[in-house]
Amino acid sequence: MKKLPLGIQTFEKIIADDYIYVDKTEYIYSLINRTKGDYYFLSRPRRFGKSLLVSTLKELFSGNKHLFKDLWISTTNYDWQQYPVIYLDFSRIDHATVEELKISLSWTLTTLAEKYNIVLTDAPTLGAKLSTLIEKLSQINKVVVLIDEYDKPILDHLHNPDMAQAQQAVLRDFYATIKSMEAHLRFIFMTGVTKFSKTSVFSGLNNLQDLTLNSLASALLGYTHKEIDTYFKSIITRTAQSQGVSYDTLRETIKAWYNGYQFSQTPIKVYNPYSVLLYLSSGQLLNYWFETGTPSFLVQLIKAKDYPIEAIEHAEISALEMGSFDIDHIDVITLLLQTGYLTINSYNEQTRNYQLRYPNEETKISFLYYFVNSLTTTSVSLFSNNIFKLTQALKQNNLDLFFSTLQIFFAAIPYNMQLAQEKYYQSIFYVIVTLIGAYTHAEVTTNKGRIDAVIETTSHIYIFEFKLDQSATIALAQIEDKQYYQKYLHSTKHIVLVGASFSTQNRNIKEWIIKDSIRADTLCSFI
Repeated sequence: MKKLPLGIQTFEKIIADDYIYVDKTEYIYSLINRTKGDYYFLSRPRRFGKSLLVSTLKELFSGNKHLFKDLWISTTNYDWQQYPVIYLDFSRIDHATVEELKISLSWTLTTLAEKYNIVLTDAPTLGAKLSTLIEKLSQINKVVVLIDEYDKPILDHLHNPDMAQAQQAVLRDFYATIKSMEAHLRFIFMTGVTKFSKTSVFSGLNNLQDLTLNSLASALLGYTHKEIDTYFKSIITRTAQSQGVSYDTLRETIKAWYNGYQFSQTPIKVYNPYSVLLYLSSGQLLNYWFETGTPSFLVQLIKAKDYPIEAIEHAEISALEMGSFDIDHIDVITLLLQTGYLTINSYNEQTRNYQLRYPNEETKISFLYYFVNSLTTTSVSLFSNNIFKLTQALKQNNLDLFFSTLQIFFAAIPYNMQLAQEKYYQSIFYVIVTLIGAYTHAEVTTNKGRIDAVIETTSHIYIFEFKLDQSATIALAQIEDKQYYQKYLHSTKHIVLVGASFSTQNRNIKEWIIKDSIRADTLCSFI
């Protein structure tokens, strides 16, 4: 049985050492065989297989046909020409400072040149080194340029805009060199997590095609349902047997946790390959991808811009906004999308907007956990215990226990954190309730106003109205006066009206009032 390629991003090693390789060569062939002189850019979240794709392209253009003998591309008429390849991986280029970036990139180019017996010592700048290297390599054959993680020097300094802009300036000048080299180039492929609007590689290369939202690349990275069944069926079968569940049941669980990424208008969903491989290795549902890079900058950005956390899951964005952003103006939703914490849910032809959502359970639960933990001083173990208590309280329709447990969360918020607006309390409430797995909606629109929050369980519908430094009685009266419950009278579930009050002085839930539960279909007392 072939081995799982855990953490292996080198195509040659995967093939030579008999690891599982999910064959993507049909998608690759469709790109490289369209026309000569193709230049592509592809943005995908971290740990999504970008480096393996670039490594595969490197071996393909190096003419190493023997590595592809059992793959789809071996059945085609691909000519297996050998091209000199310039392969730059910016995750391996030091960039703690601008000077370090320049030195490390210069050293990388010099080392590449030496492999072809080319000397770059007379080239005075990074751009001159790159252009000299391309010109001399083109005497062998047209040159292939592969750049992986082009934006890492910028991304790693987003918390320091001045440093990020300084790094960007170096890269802008470096990438601009490529434009003048078009006559010497066969193929360019660049990957990154984001697309920065002012990096000249996108304006300088006239023929650069952005594949990020292109249906041609919908399944180029990540695993499709079919690929999961084709390449991992025996492992899933064995894991299912050990857990005492059916293959289909386990596959649905894996789907809920690690599938859901959509990268174009075409509704093709793919699994996160990193998380899938680690799950298949351990058999444990854990937050593998999330733990490789905590979104501390993103959470700070959400706080700084006062973006309502409950609005993230159903955000809408235009294609223009999705395409790029600038260091000077970082849009929260664009960054969440490009970094993989959100994905496309659907496309509206009329508005030409994309509706977004969390891709899966791993991403949603992990992100919201991290967000709440960033607001409180609660330990992880106590946090988990209280989440369990909240779950049980809702199952038992015990709202007094529910609110007293919520008070523990609010009590753990540091005193120096600014919570002077009602929406802050509502956001924390929404996140916590979402984490317990309840079906939750915030800011629900009715014909008479907006409901602050609605929680729906298998037997109850809870309608919440919150007030800041006002009584819970006023909150409850608003629900009744505006008849928020009418929206749910068609249901056979019990409707419960809940008015709650937050206190800025106590920085907590001060009081709550509960309207006795009734069956919605009886239409009593509310009408």
